[in-house]
Amino acid sequence: MSRTVFLTKYPVHEALMVDHPSKPKHGWDINSPIFRHRATMHLFPELAGTTPRATSSILFRLDTVAGSAPYFLIQSDIAPTEGNPVETKQIELVSPPVGAHISFRLAVNAIKRKGSAAGSSHKRGYGVTPIPFDGDAEADERLPRMSEWLADKLSPALGEVTIMNHQRQALGTDRFGRSQVSPFVVQVDTIDGFARVEDTAHLEYLLLKGVGRAKSYGCGLLSIRPLVD
Repeated sequence: MSRTVFLTKYPVHEALMVDHPSKPKHGWDINSPIFRHRATMHLFPELAGTTPRATSSILFRLDTVAGSAPYFLIQSDIAPTEGNPVETKQIELVSPPVGAHISFRLAVNAIKRKGSAAGSSHKRGYGVTPIPFDGDAEADERLPRMSEWLADKLSPALGEVTIMNHQRQALGTDRFGRSQVSPFVVQVDTIDGFARVEDTAHLEYLLLKGVGRAKSYGCGLLSIRPLVD
């Protein structure tokens, strides 16, 4: 089964110019999770309801490609409103067959939430522990390392998951890691890797609905490309 979606490239320098009632006096900050959410949803002003992003399957991430200015890559069920400085195309979202080897890129919120007493709740950005990088010998031994955690997140859709590149950013912090840019912090792990398709139906679900938490702030979007043998 395949699904038609819209794929949009939104240059960051254009997004930073977006005017919004909540825009700070000093201007937007690219490392603010609030900015990333509002800049993306600005392209879909006709959406209403309490969960417009989820209802229209809007996922996005910040991509940087050599030789190109940074841009938000946005996937959605509906096209952005006309008149915006974006590049949009319609594509078929379909999984390769079982056994196919793929390359992938994923932006994901790689954290483990700390347990809490029944009925209690944590503020966003608190009560969580980052998943340690592979090879981090000083991390808590009770925590899975990144490769193990990611393989579990992508199962049963993908197997033989191998990480080739992994970058981590904490949105909402200054250069010293202090939470000053935003009222809350969102960790974004951008991962490039390889895998083998194990379950096409589940993979199609992940491609459409995203992986993990913090989807409103630039996490969850999985992109794949079949590898030619």
